[in-house]
Amino acid sequence: MLANLTAHLLHHAAKRRWQERAYSRFLRDWRRQVVLLRRQRAGEFGQPLGDPSCVFNARSAWLRCAVNPQGPCQGCPHYLPLIPPAPAARHGRPE
Repeated sequence: MLANLTAHLLHHAAKRRWQERAYSRFLRDWRRQVVLLRRQRAGEFGQPLGDPSCVFNARSAWLRCAVNPQGPCQGCPHYLPLIPPAPAARHGRPE
């Protein structure tokens, strides 16, 4: 019985260590992505590629488009214009 209890405790401890390491790797990768996105938005990597008025534009300096990454944007059959968001309605106040 002691052997079974020891095996169970060792298994539980190993599983917990594995989960902690996996979560640590997840956080490290997530933080790295956040830093890259902030640097990209700050313009460190250059201007975004492609047509910014298209819905499918990736707004990235590395990737032009989600549908047609190789380009070109001119004459692309997948082009959809970006619709600006509607103005927010006032709450209970007539215009």
